[in-house]
Amino acid sequence: MIDEALKFLTLEVNKYLNMRSMPVSGTTDEIQLSSVTHAATEGSEVTIANGKLALSLINIEEERVVKEQRTAYRNENNDIEHYNPEIRINLYVLISARFDNISGASSYEEGLKQLSYVMTFFQGKHVFVPENSPDMPSELQKLIVELYSTSFEQQYNYWTVIGTKYLPSALYRVRLVTFQDKRILDQAAPITTSSINLTGN
Repeated sequence: MIDEALKFLTLEVNKYLNMRSMPVSGTTDEIQLSSVTHAATEGSEVTIANGKLALSLINIEEERVVKEQRTAYRNENNDIEHYNPEIRINLYVLISARFDNISGASSYEEGLKQLSYVMTFFQGKHVFVPENSPDMPSELQKLIVELYSTSFEQQYNYWTVIGTKYLPSALYRVRLVTFQDKRILDQAAPITTSSINLTGN
């Protein structure tokens, strides 16, 4: 589910970046779903291709504000099935730009421009549902993408954890990725009638 959500967002951003940049050779992957570094490499070598953006997962948290409590669901036979409540999670994704010595333009400025395009895209479209996103995987119901602001100390901490020098970047929270294992705990026919016993018998 996490992989489907992030692959989908990467695809959507790529469509927008290709429209803005109009590459000569046709559509290209301007942004890649990738970790920032090789976690197992001493010195944490940056894995983002030069001249590209990367979308990287850096944290997962449970959504507690709109926590699902329902356990009873009606199936296609009109019976009631009980599952454990679904889990809704938020993904924290980092959009990073690596533009080192790109010929024909200031690499730093080009990286900032591409990063600005991504921020413009999510400003214009931050809610993704099947109705406005035909390529959205069927497993996903709704994604809400929000720019997430951090303090300098928090920023320093997560770049320290990533293990490399700072790259121009923006942090986003992707809300409401839902997990539901429909493992039936019990099943029963629905209650269709009720009565009140006033006689005490």
